[in-house]
Amino acid sequence: MPVHRRGHRGFTLIETALAIVVIGVGVLAMLAAQVAFHAQNRWSTHASRAMWLANEIRETMVGLPRHDPVTGHDAAAAAGSAAGQDPDSEPDWGPEGNEFSVGDWDDLDDFDGAEFSGPIGDGPIDASRRVIPGLEEWIQRVEVRNVDPFDINTEKPRYSTDLIRVDVVILHVPPGASAPEELTRLSWLAP
Repeated sequence: MPVHRRGHRGFTLIETALAIVVIGVGVLAMLAAQVAFHAQNRWSTHASRAMWLANEIRETMVGLPRHDPVTGHDAAAAAGSAAGQDPDSEPDWGPEGNEFSVGDWDDLDDFDGAEFSGPIGDGPIDASRRVIPGLEEWIQRVEVRNVDPFDINTEKPRYSTDLIRVDVVILHVPPGASAPEELTRLSWLAP
């Protein structure tokens, strides 16, 4: 009687190669998804930090008058007319002569043009006007403008309207970057 031996069949080289390709594609897809997740997570972390920094400036400015309470536009106009000067002359916009640091600023127009910069070392600041440590890659910029009450996107000359728009721009300077990247902008009106 002839003896039939059963052949033990294994994987062929083509089947093995195909299995490796399928598994490799799956692993690469998982790695790509992981990289995309980390990039998205980094962006959302930066976006939330930027909004937090913008709100710190807003909290700093809450309750401040539009112009200096002592030498504001009305006070300067009255003093100027009493001294024989043009009553429509403009008082200083920005920090007054006796205001040397952000801690001395007592009105909104003092903040116009302010930049609190981590790369320079004077920022960013928190609502109590202190430098926040560990945020050397961040910059807070503040712009204070008079705007048209009927079109808040139209800037007007200083002291020409009673409506002020404050814009806070938050910039991030990643390590090795040549220029900062704007991450958020927060604007509000101060009547």
